[in-house]
Amino acid sequence: MNMMPPQPASTRMRQMRTRQRCQIYLRTMMAWTRRAVGPATVAIALVSATPSTAQDGRVFIDVNGGLQATSTDFVDNVLFTEFVEEGDFDATYAIDTGVIVDVSGGVALGRGLALGAGYSRFNRQNDASIDARIPHPFFFNRDRTIVGSSANLTHEETAVHVQLRWFAPLRGRVSLALFGGPTFFNLRQGLVTTVDFSQSYPFNEASFTSAATGSDSASAVGYNVGADVSVFFSRFVGVGVLARYTRGTVDLVSQDEGLVSIDAGGFHAGGGLRLRF
Repeated sequence: MNMMPPQPASTRMRQMRTRQRCQIYLRTMMAWTRRAVGPATVAIALVSATPSTAQDGRVFIDVNGGLQATSTDFVDNVLFTEFVEEGDFDATYAIDTGVIVDVSGGVALGRGLALGAGYSRFNRQNDASIDARIPHPFFFNRDRTIVGSSANLTHEETAVHVQLRWFAPLRGRVSLALFGGPTFFNLRQGLVTTVDFSQSYPFNEASFTSAATGSDSASAVGYNVGADVSVFFSRFVGVGVLARYTRGTVDLVSQDEGLVSIDAGGFHAGGGLRLRF
């Protein structure tokens, strides 16, 4: 039986050092691998969790019914000539809250962003209280004060909301959208044009009888900001709630060619159908 001659001590030391270097190299490589894979894993997770259009739809459509919860009022002062003297009346209009309808849609741009547009309509009948000063037929600077009202005046607002949206998944089938952008308002309002009155000798007093009305419309640019929370029953269909604030100021032409400024929009709260394609 042949026996291998014992290796010199120097050879054994070189082999041991080689094994130690290999172990150090392997441990170093594993450490660098963990450092590289860790951020990569996080990056992959972040990319996977990057907010997208709710339920990964390319196109979104929202249909809402709700309430315009902001009331507004304004005063129109109208000048007129009666008995060769200037008179005037103040018509005070109060626009109450009411129902709105709202439809919006858009397309995903990627990275959770989407570009969309919406249309809303608010229609409400309103009254005007009238406080008029009627010149005296015989004496200057002796106005007679009369009061009255005009009912069932039209107030109609339509708005086109251009929006940049950011979608973020919350949990499971729940999605949050934040949005904002310009709003293009068109407003039509019924206005008191003339005041009719009765009087009798010695004409120290006058009484309100009626008021004639007309309407005017104008457009203005404002803004909208808001949020939408949606819950999806499937990949394509869900329901959601909307909270939005819009504001713009519309200038209408009064009966005496002056301008009357009216605030359009307000706080909208509603809910309805959510579709994704």
